[in-house]
Amino acid sequence: MTHPFGEVAARRRQLGLALRELRTRARLSGEQVAGLIEISQSQVSRIELGQQAAPVALVQQWAEAAGAAGDELAGVLQLAESAATQTTAWRTANRRGLATLQEDSRELEATAGTILNYSSMRVAGLLQVPQYAQRVFAAGHPPGHPDIAAAVAARVNRQAVLHEESKHLEFVMAEVALLWPIASPGVMRAQLDRISVISGLDNVRIGIIPLDAEIAVWHDHGFNILDDRGDGPVVHVETLTAGLTIRDPADVGRYREAFDSLRASAVFGPEAGRILERAASRYQRQD
Repeated sequence: MTHPFGEVAARRRQLGLALRELRTRARLSGEQVAGLIEISQSQVSRIELGQQAAPVALVQQWAEAAGAAGDELAGVLQLAESAATQTTAWRTANRRGLATLQEDSRELEATAGTILNYSSMRVAGLLQVPQYAQRVFAAGHPPGHPDIAAAVAARVNRQAVLHEESKHLEFVMAEVALLWPIASPGVMRAQLDRISVISGLDNVRIGIIPLDAEIAVWHDHGFNILDDRGDGPVVHVETLTAGLTIRDPADVGRYREAFDSLRASAVFGPEAGRILERAASRYQRQD
């Protein structure tokens, strides 16, 4: 299956083949390469098969150990950079259907033991009630799109992951995500109630960054970090026209640092509950 978010990308397989060709041409065994660049032989094998992400710095070590230089070295490094960030245009992905894209996300989330989500302007998909999700999908697609109802159902189906006690999920959202009336006041109250209920699950933690919090850290757009995966952590970012799947460990580390800082700016537990109650009262007055 061609998975726009989580499956092995063709570029990563291409990188693995290029590194294997360099190794064999240099008459180096997998064990020898592993020793030269200080990783395990099993990691060498997984990288060559395209089953594991390879940091650009490690690719450079590998290529230089195998004698690559000049244009050849530059070409391998360019391939490594391309493989580190996979971009999937929505116009291409949408041909597979909105519901299928939600199923792809569900399969990717199933591989992660830890899911960390930051939302800046709207409630995260895993927390959305059906009516809220419907408005989100409708806002991004032409009126009467035939796939919206199926996409909403598939998104709701994804939320089963919230109840898997073996997984740890954290959601950090800006208070503005609660105050932006994407749907009617009644739907927004139901959405806020849903967040409150989910926050009571033992394996879920929900934090809210108050409107008056001083944010001295980067917080421009939302993102998902999927960690504790056999294939290594990934970050998924949605833009207006594309989805980005980021695998390079250095870049993933930057997002992890950003999440830690945003988490430190958020309030949890009773304080977060009071923000939810305040927002719900606002929508109550609008009825």
